[in-house]
Amino acid sequence: MQNVISLMIFSMRVICCRIRTRQMWVRGIIQNSVNRVNSLSRSRKIILVILMLLVLLYYLGPFLFGKRNRSLREGCLTEKLQLFQSEVDNLDAFINHLPLLEGEQHFPPYVGNGKVAVSLGSQNGLFIRLNRALSLPVKFYPVIGTAVSGYKAEVAHVLQIKNGLAYSLQSYNIKKGCVYVGSRIYAHRSRSSVFVHEIKAQNPTNVDIHVDLDQIRASGWTDSTVNAYSAKNFQEESVSYSVTSGLVSTSDQSIFVAAAIASVLVNLPVLKVAAGRTEKRQYLTVVHYSSPSTKEEANQALATLEKEAKKELEEVLKVEPRQLRKEHTSIWSRLWESGFSISSSKAVGAINGDKINRTMYYVLSNVPSPLNDPLTSKEDRTAIMKTLYFPDRCYKEHTTLHSTTLWVDPYDEDGIARIVATWIITLEKQGCNVMIQAGTEGVLQAMLLSIGALRFSNDHLEFWMHPKDLHRDFVFHRINYGNNTHLNISTIVGEDNKASLYVALDRNDKPYFACDAGCIDLPVQLSKEKKMFPVKLTEPLTSILYITADKFHMEELKHAIHVKEIVEVDIKINAYRV
Repeated sequence: MQNVISLMIFSMRVICCRIRTRQMWVRGIIQNSVNRVNSLSRSRKIILVILMLLVLLYYLGPFLFGKRNRSLREGCLTEKLQLFQSEVDNLDAFINHLPLLEGEQHFPPYVGNGKVAVSLGSQNGLFIRLNRALSLPVKFYPVIGTAVSGYKAEVAHVLQIKNGLAYSLQSYNIKKGCVYVGSRIYAHRSRSSVFVHEIKAQNPTNVDIHVDLDQIRASGWTDSTVNAYSAKNFQEESVSYSVTSGLVSTSDQSIFVAAAIASVLVNLPVLKVAAGRTEKRQYLTVVHYSSPSTKEEANQALATLEKEAKKELEEVLKVEPRQLRKEHTSIWSRLWESGFSISSSKAVGAINGDKINRTMYYVLSNVPSPLNDPLTSKEDRTAIMKTLYFPDRCYKEHTTLHSTTLWVDPYDEDGIARIVATWIITLEKQGCNVMIQAGTEGVLQAMLLSIGALRFSNDHLEFWMHPKDLHRDFVFHRINYGNNTHLNISTIVGEDNKASLYVALDRNDKPYFACDAGCIDLPVQLSKEKKMFPVKLTEPLTSILYITADKFHMEELKHAIHVKEIVEVDIKINAYRV
């Protein structure tokens, strides 16, 4: 044992000695190097320093400048996205980066007008109407791909639901400058056969760039035919276009849809953007198709559809692009004057404003708008307006805010079509079929009525929401009631956990009155100023609010509403979650 210990001590001394020797050797090398450097002339010292800096840059440069370039690219894209920030904050627009950033949720950047639908970044092409939704895919791809060859892009998609627009934004770091290539698409709201793709390339750098334009059009469309034409645009310039036509098969092998699609052609596959310049291009697509029919009937319809598509494209080419877009966005903006807002909840599974707004947008994008269609006759327009102002017997069930099948986040066009079909079936079966026939305005009003369990019947409007569901603040904007009359109805939960109802007239053509649950109090005349009503629970359960233009009818309601008990309600915040 003692020999072992002695051996260990000897080994440690040897190691320590070698370490001291190596340290002295390293010190010697360093000292000699310093002495040699000091002995150099000033010019040689400068050359040595430069060589050392070059070596450092060689090894560290890719890391330092790569990081800087990434930051610049990200900054370029952020600058563009900042233009949408106020709309994002108001839940009127939604942004997705590609790939998704942490916390982002995928949504299809989708546009539709009840007749045609297209989604950016999709592999599915164009969709047309079959039954209740735009659910029938056509092997035609109207979106033109863009890329600056040789450079990597930062990409984001924006869905601007208030205006019915979708964007693809690409930013490139070229010569330390931000080059942008943007696409904006929309399915025209009043010219329902028209799809528009606008491309804008901005080059603030001092070098020319080249943007590749990838136009696919028909691909995999069996037995389709293509014919080429040309026409003059609004600037009297010659524009080349093609008309692609053929039959589209359905899930029923005996049923077909005939379709003819006229589309403006890309003249050159590469768009040159000179230094310091911006280039804009507009590409129009016009889609005409038949109702589902037999193969023989569909084939017979093709010739007429081709003529219609050709004629309409040549007409739309004469419209200045800004005017065409304004026609579209103004209709969407007017449509959203009616709506619903709700306070945000962090509860698991809570349905918040972003999901509600996107769902409403997807549904409305699948619904025609006959009120805004120039082909709608004066008589039909009058009938639609009457339906909107007096929506009798719509809606007649509990609130749709609790239904998980109605508030699903779709992943693609098929998912959107399923949600739309579910909504339309729900509204049809709850007495809103006439409202649906009125188009987008009617469907929006029906959706709002269903969310609030608002019912039109027997000369009055009832608010049938259960008091236990009023644990969040929400507002219904511009509910149609009567000729030229709109109601705003809101629920506010106070610090004492009591919910109160507020009602105001947005505009009206005659006096309106309201009473709370049971109608035991005198009718309150409504005005543009908010009138407050307490939330009361009755036994048995009845509506919590009644509104009518017939004061005598309201005075009689208290004799028709038979209840045992009426009490004001304290909302148990944690007891129920939407």
